Amino acid sequence: MRADLHSHTIYSDGTFTIPEIIKRAIDRDIDILAITDHDTFDGAKIAYEMGPKMGLRVIYGMELSTERNGESIHVLCYFSKPQENSVLIKALEEQRRNRKLRAYKMVELLKKHFNIELDTKFIEERESITRGTIGDELLKQGFVENKKEAFTKMIGSGCPAYIPSTKLSTEDGIKLIKEAGGLCVLAHPCLYKKNNIEELIKLGVVGIEAVYPNNENNETKYRDLARKYNLLVTGGSDFHMDCDYKHANVGTSFIKDNDLRKFLRILENEH
Repeated sequence: MRADLHSHTIYSDGTFTIPEIIKRAIDRDIDILAITDHDTFDGAKIAYEMGPKMGLRVIYGMELSTERNGESIHVLCYFSKPQENSVLIKALEEQRRNRKLRAYKMVELLKKHFNIELDTKFIEERESITRGTIGDELLKQGFVENKKEAFTKMIGSGCPAYIPSTKLSTEDGIKLIKEAGGLCVLAHPCLYKKNNIEELIKLGVVGIEAVYPNNENNETKYRDLARKYNLLVTGGSDFHMDCDYKHANVGTSFIKDNDLRKFLRILENEH
């Protein structure tokens, strides 16, 4: 069996509907798919029910946005069943409200610095708004030639229309998920520049995303860290859309065999 444990849908900054991403996973020989939209379970909830009917097991998940040392740190969260913890749900609602406020402010900065008048209907149409969502709209509405241009010139870190996304600390985010009974995994460790990976691990994650599209040259290093700290090894494509310069297609990064057995055992037996 093969499991892709990191994917996004139209419920955050992906472009695929739930049926579309399930079909794509099946077509690419994935047996288990985790839906991990940013700060929302809405897509995961639908996929959890729909997946088995279409022949795919779906893991109920989410990618939580946190901040540490002035850097965005993402924590992948996995649950054995749909989540109803009121404290967690309330915190996610606040996260999404802040995301929408941030999006409107970034639209204002796009107008100020680039004279771009972006139609803002998309902000209310999406459950969770990320910079990726804004980049998609800049492309869709004809203001950039590709999404990479949007990030490198306008909305990427340090660019004129960039605003950090969250003030939830990584420590508090991990605590929030663990108290709700979820597994916390450090997402895409290769992307962090301002934080020491071992310090992030010591905050309480139980796994590290060692198998990731941009990890090819560092997978061994992250597997070594997993052994050192007795962590689960997870992996996923971080799929958002076709022809995405930042992420990969469903099924290109996955875990199997012993990595997958360990993950499922902990997910099912302890949480």
